[in-house]
Amino acid sequence: MKRIIHFSLANSKGGITQYVLNNWKHIDKTRFQFDMVTFGGHLEFENDLQKEGCRIFYVKNRAEDNLGQFQKEILQILSRGYDAIHLHTSYWKSFELEKMAKQVGISQIIVHAHNTGVFDDNERQEKEQQHYRLIKKLTPDIATDFWACSKAAANWLYEDKIPRNKVQILNNAIDVEKFMFNYQKRKAYRERIGWDNKFIIGHVGRFSYQKNHEFLIEVFKNVIKKNKDARLLLIGKGPLENNIYSLAKWYGLADKIHFAGICDDVNGWFHAMDIFALPSRFEGLPIVAVEAQSSGLRCLLSDKITRETKITDHVSFLPLDISLWCNKILSWKSNEINRISCIEQVKKAGYDIKTYIKTLEKMYRE
Repeated sequence: MKRIIHFSLANSKGGITQYVLNNWKHIDKTRFQFDMVTFGGHLEFENDLQKEGCRIFYVKNRAEDNLGQFQKEILQILSRGYDAIHLHTSYWKSFELEKMAKQVGISQIIVHAHNTGVFDDNERQEKEQQHYRLIKKLTPDIATDFWACSKAAANWLYEDKIPRNKVQILNNAIDVEKFMFNYQKRKAYRERIGWDNKFIIGHVGRFSYQKNHEFLIEVFKNVIKKNKDARLLLIGKGPLENNIYSLAKWYGLADKIHFAGICDDVNGWFHAMDIFALPSRFEGLPIVAVEAQSSGLRCLLSDKITRETKITDHVSFLPLDISLWCNKILSWKSNEINRISCIEQVKKAGYDIKTYIKTLEKMYRE
């Protein structure tokens, strides 16, 4: 059995965490053992992982803050005899994990790029400077495998230091069938919040600088002036949630916005939406946009998001201009489309996890 340790999971079930969990759920567990590391507190879903033999390790220190204690904690974990270490990252913080994996003799060291910017809300400029300083020291021997969720993510993390023929692009695959549009589910979810006859703009994402919720609130403020039936559904948690709620309240919109928190049934909420909006300042390749397209939704995405995200014909990219977004949303409302399933297009594009997982299993060299 191949034993793989993943760095690192978060409690938010955001993009990286969701990607790892999707793979863990579908991987052949008779051949592959996944263990997980988190730098956060208690994972609310740890019992689900542990029930199927997955170990969770909680690391208290980071290399940038306390290198000695970090090394001590990590070496205790890596010395348990892993065949591969899978490092999921959005920017270079240090090369310590890669160095320690080599030190203990792990044969496959995978660096996996998942984003195109620094998503931390504090000290962002300092972290970006650190990232660029480390890129200058990046060499192809730092790891055995270099992966990325998109070409844009590869360009951000590796620049010209890693030859592109050494970088594998791996799709952020999902369980496509879960997102097939269902009218009865749409009706039930809309009725749950009393919005059965409303025009619902939806968003899924962590309340952070990256996701740009304040822009979405400004757009919604303008949309509702022209369409009083418009409503905004926000799914997720994060450090800026209170700020966004305060902004909504300031504009008198709080009763027209539903803050749903972290949901295990996001696929159900996609059915309730009429439009999916993602005004991110940057992204690798957002899993939520793949999910939204699978459910037949029209998707309005920031032009900062890679065009690789476009799988179906129902996707538009716009600059972060409030009037442009407002007009596009209103034009879509007046030109409604039938919610047909787009899962065959998504499958054909290589985003069905049932097919993708076979590719991943081959890439974890046995």
